[in-house]
Amino acid sequence: MKLKKKYLILIAGAILIILTASTLAYFTNSDLTTNRFVGKEPQEFESIIEISVAEEFDPPEEKNDAPFRKNVQIENTGTVPCYIRVRMEFSSSAVRDISWISTASDQNDESAYVNAGDFPFSALPAGWEYRAEDGFYYYTEAVEPREKTRALMKWVKTLFPDDSSVDADSYDIYVYSEAVPADDADGERLTYEEAWR
Repeated sequence: MKLKKKYLILIAGAILIILTASTLAYFTNSDLTTNRFVGKEPQEFESIIEISVAEEFDPPEEKNDAPFRKNVQIENTGTVPCYIRVRMEFSSSAVRDISWISTASDQNDESAYVNAGDFPFSALPAGWEYRAEDGFYYYTEAVEPREKTRALMKWVKTLFPDDSSVDADSYDIYVYSEAVPADDADGERLTYEEAWR
């Protein structure tokens, strides 16, 4: 009988030790739970420099001397203010020399037309400057997101000579644009000259 009591006490003690160890293991081994709430997580602001040529272009269907609409503006479609520059070229230098550009609102204002070859050196619209060293028109004001530059040009007319010395049934006016951030890394506004260095 004494032997049975000893075994029962030993078995009870072993069970007690196993239960105590299991309980301690249960309380010390737990996972971290994260409470999730419905809603948007905060997004980091992403600086995107992106522009597009926003133009009204209405060329004539047949070759003639009438002015046609070529309203060239550049839109900031990115997320940060930027400075913009534009290169504008005719597909034919012979056609450029017989073409005239106007920045006036009225297409019939003959005094506003300037020969396309001389246009870069004429009185450009407010905010635009031309640099002969690289052939770009620079917009001197920072353009905010979803804003546009002022129009660089509005009308074009090509006066084809009667003697057919300029052989061009069609031609293109290419508009190429680039942009740089208007602010430096510290968020300070640069001048357009500083931005393009």
